[in-house]
Amino acid sequence: MNKQELQLLYRHVYPYRQKILFIIVLAIFCAFFEAINLSALVPLLQLINSPNEPGGTLWSLLNNFFSFIGIELTFTSLLVLMSILFLIGQSLLYLKKNMQNNVRFKFNTDLMNRIFYNTLYTDMRYHHSQKGGTLIDTINRESDQASTSIFVISEIFTFVLLICVYFVMLFYISAILTIICAIVAITSFTLLNFLILRSKEFGKFVVDVNSKMNEFVHERINLLKLIKIFSTEKMEQDRFRTLSSSYSDSNGAFMMNGIKIETIFQIIIFFIAIVVLYVSTVFLNLSLPLLLIFIFILVRLTDPLRNLNSQRHVLAGQIASLEKVDHIITELEQERTIENGTIQFNGFHNSIRINAINFSYNLNTSTLTDISFQINKNEMVAIIGASGSGKSTLVDLIIRLMEPRSGEITIDNENIAKYTLESYHKKIGFVSQESFIFHDSILNNICYGSDHISLSDAITAAKIANAHDFISGLSENYYTEVGEKGVKLSGGEKQRIALARALYKNPEILILDEATSALDSESERIIQESIAKIKNKYTIISIAHRLSTIENADKIIVIGGGNILEIGSHNDLIQKNNEYAKYYAIQYRQNGTTN
Repeated sequence: MNKQELQLLYRHVYPYRQKILFIIVLAIFCAFFEAINLSALVPLLQLINSPNEPGGTLWSLLNNFFSFIGIELTFTSLLVLMSILFLIGQSLLYLKKNMQNNVRFKFNTDLMNRIFYNTLYTDMRYHHSQKGGTLIDTINRESDQASTSIFVISEIFTFVLLICVYFVMLFYISAILTIICAIVAITSFTLLNFLILRSKEFGKFVVDVNSKMNEFVHERINLLKLIKIFSTEKMEQDRFRTLSSSYSDSNGAFMMNGIKIETIFQIIIFFIAIVVLYVSTVFLNLSLPLLLIFIFILVRLTDPLRNLNSQRHVLAGQIASLEKVDHIITELEQERTIENGTIQFNGFHNSIRINAINFSYNLNTSTLTDISFQINKNEMVAIIGASGSGKSTLVDLIIRLMEPRSGEITIDNENIAKYTLESYHKKIGFVSQESFIFHDSILNNICYGSDHISLSDAITAAKIANAHDFISGLSENYYTEVGEKGVKLSGGEKQRIALARALYKNPEILILDEATSALDSESERIIQESIAKIKNKYTIISIAHRLSTIENADKIIVIGGGNILEIGSHNDLIQKNNEYAKYYAIQYRQNGTTN
């Protein structure tokens, strides 16, 4: 493990240092009780081998201890002591593992919450350039995989402590045999490092392939209707089969590398046992009790050694997940540039001013250049332009989902950056081309984002949005579940619920982002009637594709190539015979009517 990886682990483990320290202390006690139990085996076997007092350092220590507590040291009392110590050791081991699991799942929960928190609060500019499947995969899988690392680290500490205890005891019995075993063990660990490095490579590949597969599935589910229309099920299945095969192969390679490490380790242990038997019998002439204890400790030693190798293999794979999680969190935090203001926004009296706004998604391309205009209170302002002209970007800046590169947006001469985001957004109603409908009841969809749920207020908003009649005709009216993305409703019905939700907030500013562009003529007519009811009661900013929806706007702003091309009323712009007149003429020819 290199320095950068150690720093990464330290940074994420540090907040849990107290709990991990407690786990290490428990591991020390577990190793201590293991050492005492194994030490007691020597005099126990000596007593079995000979009825006389065996003598020696261990016997002397035990005899003094038993004399201190007023019990005679016998074969039976020694067995009882060992049983008690074993139970205490196992209880401590259980407590340690319980603490390890608690820390692991706390770490996992904290990671998921950090990712989701930053996903919610980071700028929309970041999300515009990301695939949704990446964040879903990071929250669901990679955070869980990464959290395993904190469990593995605490396990490695435990195994290292046990290995040290076992080697001390082996050294006490036979220094020569212990040195031979240590040389073989260190050599094998060095050789196995090559396989551990391969585990790290396989782990990174698994993370990469899994991310691609999640992105693929997320995108295809969202485009399922399109896939069915084009009958490309087989093509998409073949693509997924390729990805899933790659995922299976990479996971299989990772697992097989772990099995290879385990197999090589078992072979090494077998030959160590052969060497111990041969050297102890031919050259050292160890007594049978000591030889049996040495072999028994050696057998006990194989378990932490094997687990140490296994956990090193696992940690090598989990580091890739932790690196990805850390990278995503860092990216999200760096892109969260919108700072919360301190002033409560309670509405405005005069106007909204956009002053010399410049914005770009990257340094090479400008999206908006020197945009300036004014929106008076209760005025309806329409923004039109070709796709990619910057209309939606401008609205996102007004809503404050993103920050301009330069310039400012003020309300009654106060920069909107000074307002708290929550109070500012509570006064903004928003309806977009894509109806954002939750898998919930109609009532909860209308009241979403509000501090209270009021059926009477929801009915009032629905009536203004021309939604009350169709809602009343549903099986459970306002308590009807609408399905995922409002699948049980038509496009026009979803849009009317979205408008009712915007009106339920009683907003100061109502933003309509191409709210009727995806609707049929009848649904569009109904939405237009709703807008006509509220015109001059709210400050309305409408992005329009169909010019028929904004002919009655007080002010029309035409944007092209990130610049304002012209501003005026419908009649004024038609008389100027410039960009707006061209748009209108094109739609006039397409519709065969002047609307």
